Amino acid sequence: MTSSHRTGGIAIMPSTYAACVVLLLALVSLSSAASPGFRTELTQKGLDYIRSVGLPILEQEIGQITIPDISGDTDDTSYSLSSIRVTSFNIPTSSVAIVPGTGVTVAGSGATMTLHGNWHYRMDWWPHVSDSGTCDVSISDVSMSFTLTVGADAKGHATISCDACSANIGHMGIDFHGGASFLYNLFSSEIAGSIKGSVAPQICSAGKSAINTQGNAALESLPIIVAIDDNTEIDYGLIAPPAYDNVNFLETVHKGEFYLTKQPTEAPYVPAALPAASQFDRMMYIWLTAYMADTAGYVYEQSGILHYTITPAMVPSSIPIKLNTESFKDIVPALYKAFPNMPINLAVNNTAPMTMNISETLITGLIPGTVQVLVQQPNGTEAEAFVLSALIHANATAWTHSNNSKVYVSAKAVYMFTELSLVSTNIGQFNVALLDVAVNALAGLGVIPFINSYTVPGIEIPIVDGVALVNPTLQLGQGYAVVATDFSYKPSYKFKN
Repeated sequence: MTSSHRTGGIAIMPSTYAACVVLLLALVSLSSAASPGFRTELTQKGLDYIRSVGLPILEQEIGQITIPDISGDTDDTSYSLSSIRVTSFNIPTSSVAIVPGTGVTVAGSGATMTLHGNWHYRMDWWPHVSDSGTCDVSISDVSMSFTLTVGADAKGHATISCDACSANIGHMGIDFHGGASFLYNLFSSEIAGSIKGSVAPQICSAGKSAINTQGNAALESLPIIVAIDDNTEIDYGLIAPPAYDNVNFLETVHKGEFYLTKQPTEAPYVPAALPAASQFDRMMYIWLTAYMADTAGYVYEQSGILHYTITPAMVPSSIPIKLNTESFKDIVPALYKAFPNMPINLAVNNTAPMTMNISETLITGLIPGTVQVLVQQPNGTEAEAFVLSALIHANATAWTHSNNSKVYVSAKAVYMFTELSLVSTNIGQFNVALLDVAVNALAGLGVIPFINSYTVPGIEIPIVDGVALVNPTLQLGQGYAVVATDFSYKPSYKFKN
């Protein structure tokens, strides 16, 4: 298996700036040579929304940077600026873009910043005149750019790094409060250069530290393994680094395979190639393939879940056919002759994994199995009367729904018909075609509702804490279903400053 089987939690960001970055990248959780079972595309519309949500977070983070004390000597005078803090920071213009072959670039321009600090000077010559006061620094036309790269580790977790950062300071003005007026001429240009040389690296340092350290810690906790029930889980681990081959979207490819929780084994299937993305009007597109459904069928067949028994008590009174030999007297006379007036249990066993075919207009399913007709004798024992091979054909519908802020894709099978053949008999040969009505009624009664009990609850789409999908719609294609959706984001935790 590509990824580890650990049940992860939803990422909680320990840093405000990292929250913006992780939201951008972990929404998809994440060109590839491997065909995925699960794929996402985060479009430019989605990136722009994330930028708008993340901008105040970025402003807040940079507004908390620490400027080191500045000291120097000029014209026989020693000076220092200390306790320099940011009092405001604003980015009026920002952008986010995918750079093919590189990554994601987040940029801001025309930013303004104000600083407040303390100043002190001392003449080097006797009588060593000195003075102190405060100053306010106004900075304008600040620009910055971060280049982010997302990768994948050996376990299928997304990784993130800020590979490049640049920050430039445009114009600067300083107002000294207190002290002699000659300070303006003596120190302004000297101090301005020192402040510019200190602020720009601090902007880059704050962003890179949040991304590389705290961002990766948060991404590590994103759930790549999602439990379906007590026995089954889905592996959403990345199978390749996200791709930046298209300026219209950021693409991630995931394993998208069902496994038994306690005994995970690879399904004997290979995902089919998906078509290239061609829609970009929604914020995100989430692709679920027939491969996912096939691996689900394989897992449930391996687990033995689809081996169960239909008893007479399970047949509603509205069904004219009852599970006793009397009801089959005219259909299979030999059964009634061998076991008159005795109840019947039907042991249903699947003999191969369920399979699904998805087309542009329809989802169809095949459920292969056997039906063992067991007569309940007066002494409490069971006698096998005959065994049928049954291939159940069903159509299905699929939809999305939400429950407790989580989003699911569900399916519901509608029974069509069953192909029957006789495997073995202990009552002699008979015409299997006469059993069609009875078996079809019982298959619709027992098998399909049982299958739906697993498919209707749906499979969870992993999303970041605080993200809600908005107006998702489900579209079918050849071999896949795709969820087209917008999203909103409201942090469900307090940022740590």
